[in-house]
Amino acid sequence: MSGTDSSQGGLTRRSFLKTTGAIVGTTAVAGAAYPTLTALAEERQTGQPASSEERISQGICRPNCFGGCRLNVHVRDGKVVKTSMAPYPDEKNNRICLRGISHPWRIYDPERVKYPMRRAEGTERGAGVWERISWDDAINEIADTFMRVQEEYGPQAVAKWSVSGNRGMIVQESYATLFNAINASSIGPGVDMANAYGTARVTGWIGIWSSNGPDDLVNAKNIFLWGNNLTSAQLQEWHFVADALEAGSRLIVIDPIYTQIAAKADLWVPVRPGSDTALTLSMMNVIVKEDLVDKTFLQDHTVAPFLVRRDTGKFLRMSDLGIEPTEGPVNSATGKPTIIDPVAVMVDGSDAPVPSEGAVNPVLLGAFTIQGIECDTAYRLLCDEIAQYPPETACDLCEVPPETIIELAHYAADGPVTHRCGWGSQAYDNGVHTAHAGATLAGLVGQYGFPGASYGPVNLGVYPGFNTKLSSAAGASTSKTVSIMDLPEVLNTGKFLGKEYPIKAAFVLEGNPLSTATNTNALLDALPNLEFLVTADSAMTDTARYSDLVLPIAQWFECEDVFGGRQANYVVHNPKIIDPLYESKPDSEIVRLLADKMGLSDKVFQSDEEWMRAYIDTPAGEKFGITYDKLKEAGVLGWHSSDPVIRWEGGVFTTPSKRLEFYVETPTLAGATAKKLDVEREHLPRFFPPAEAWPENEKYSEYPFTLLSERSMYMVHSQWFGTGWLRELDPEPTVKINPAQALEKGIDDGAYVECYNDRGRCVARAVYSEAIKPGTLVYPKNWQRHQHKAGSWSELSSSIYDPAAVNQSFMDVLCDVKVWDGE
Repeated sequence: MSGTDSSQGGLTRRSFLKTTGAIVGTTAVAGAAYPTLTALAEERQTGQPASSEERISQGICRPNCFGGCRLNVHVRDGKVVKTSMAPYPDEKNNRICLRGISHPWRIYDPERVKYPMRRAEGTERGAGVWERISWDDAINEIADTFMRVQEEYGPQAVAKWSVSGNRGMIVQESYATLFNAINASSIGPGVDMANAYGTARVTGWIGIWSSNGPDDLVNAKNIFLWGNNLTSAQLQEWHFVADALEAGSRLIVIDPIYTQIAAKADLWVPVRPGSDTALTLSMMNVIVKEDLVDKTFLQDHTVAPFLVRRDTGKFLRMSDLGIEPTEGPVNSATGKPTIIDPVAVMVDGSDAPVPSEGAVNPVLLGAFTIQGIECDTAYRLLCDEIAQYPPETACDLCEVPPETIIELAHYAADGPVTHRCGWGSQAYDNGVHTAHAGATLAGLVGQYGFPGASYGPVNLGVYPGFNTKLSSAAGASTSKTVSIMDLPEVLNTGKFLGKEYPIKAAFVLEGNPLSTATNTNALLDALPNLEFLVTADSAMTDTARYSDLVLPIAQWFECEDVFGGRQANYVVHNPKIIDPLYESKPDSEIVRLLADKMGLSDKVFQSDEEWMRAYIDTPAGEKFGITYDKLKEAGVLGWHSSDPVIRWEGGVFTTPSKRLEFYVETPTLAGATAKKLDVEREHLPRFFPPAEAWPENEKYSEYPFTLLSERSMYMVHSQWFGTGWLRELDPEPTVKINPAQALEKGIDDGAYVECYNDRGRCVARAVYSEAIKPGTLVYPKNWQRHQHKAGSWSELSSSIYDPAAVNQSFMDVLCDVKVWDGE
């Protein structure tokens, strides 16, 4: 049950309308008291039926928790009074959480951004002194500044700065169209991508995160959760795990923290933070030693039998042996024939290599010299790597007993097995290899392509019917993408990749990087080199507070949009349910205003409906029976024929070889970066210690705690940070500490403590928790700076990152903790 449907509590329509009416008529005042749940509910009555006085529309909740939950939006007298769970065609996707219930507060938040505001002249960024301006003045100032900056410094000097707020498709594509049209730079977020790239380098790319659907968990005999507390981070998935447990699945949780979901596990393994790759390699060591591998899968569906040249690290191809490539089918993208140059393999009983395709019983383990070229099978190279990690050795790295490693290996080989990865173990300098190793482990025992067998962080359905090229129809930007980790240096030096590359103005949308990024003190120190910073948001975020101009945007139910459904394989229409409050405007209207002022009206659609028809009404969409008119009428339409979704059916992958490529022939950078890639290291899954959070680090004696973040059920990254209803349940920043270590440092339960290192500090209330592994501290992200007594969590994190993924290493942090002295 949800909202006032619950007999345990809730609000009456009458009492809530009293409150919202007061809120709507009140100007935001800093420090305004939150209306309490008790006061709001004093006239509570059970149930809230639809009536002639109440209109119920259906929208969708779309933060980056990936839930895509459909919501009933209850409206009376033009005001949203409640949200409740709305149905999908398949009831298994029906859900709502505390965040979804609290949308009315977000809409009528006393501190919502109500009108365009400019930083008062003569004040510093972050001082919080603003002057209200008109929309005309705001648009004129942004357009004039952007055009001046590009004329003076070049087109790259203006940047689109977005993260992953996921407000909807029209938001993302509208801004992309505008900034492509002016050839602007992009600031890449580098967020939670290591497991995406680590997995994709092995399986191939089929969307950002790809695994079997969550409803397939019930088909798994063994379920591994790696650094993944679903019951908080992706609460919408928990009932699928519960269904699997009821059906007899075994749940294994590998996590340094004894999480809520670990309490439901058959086996909890408190691995040392940052050592998941060593554990995985050791599990593979056991599987190979005990001959638990799936030989047929390795031969037919992986690069295991491929011959790898010792001199180049490349696959030996038949053309290397004097056999000319042949022409294959015409490539639809290039219009040219595909060149087929098969990789060479050896087969049992043969002295000469043969083409890999069609080879019968190829050799898996061997070394050969062919026409003077020394080669090893890819499988031999993998076995040589994992031979370094027998359980007796790996236990010192990952702090998991040898007998437990052996037990885990047996479970991983006893299929069907699903590995569901979270975002904990990938948030280190070695995060790509964690996923690379995990994807390899699943292939070693043939756990791909059928019910219950899967590896990956999440099934994120990507509807193929949208016109995703719409934003670049007039030409994609040729300016570069600069990772947020490189941005401070680019702002300070005006150079990128060794060349002049000044960035002088930025527009922030769909994100709050000065709260959610690593090492935000470095960003703040570099901001004076940015002449102009604009943020479009509905809340006064950390980033908005440090901006020169803030634009008020419409909330999700105040404008029309379309959503791809995320974990539910449906396309969902979100109608405009109420008019935008105050002076807020939909993002798409902001784009049109800017385009008009910059002489680019012909580059953007002049109405949301025109844009949506072009985006939705496509030949690909017609195959699924999805058009704008049909979607608007139905509200939700399904597009995936498989139920549940099964990835990599038949053992066919989207790598160049169409096989599982645990040996990566040509490792590449995941994005633009000045860092160099250690190609030799990237061919195979390898363990190397985190850059910072490891005992051998010389700073470990000074900063002996590994600082871990967790994803709270009360926020999604920094969204919902100011939601009063949720702040009653979760009122302030906290940090969890093992009681024994707290007592050693004289820290009382509930005391304010300061966590610190040489980059920054954060003050929060200490919470004793036996669930916390000694040597670690755990905090919920992403509280805003003004919500702390001092500092912020993002100050402590590092800008160090691995170029293989260009991914922020949120967990790769050392610090110490002490009782706060009030300063």
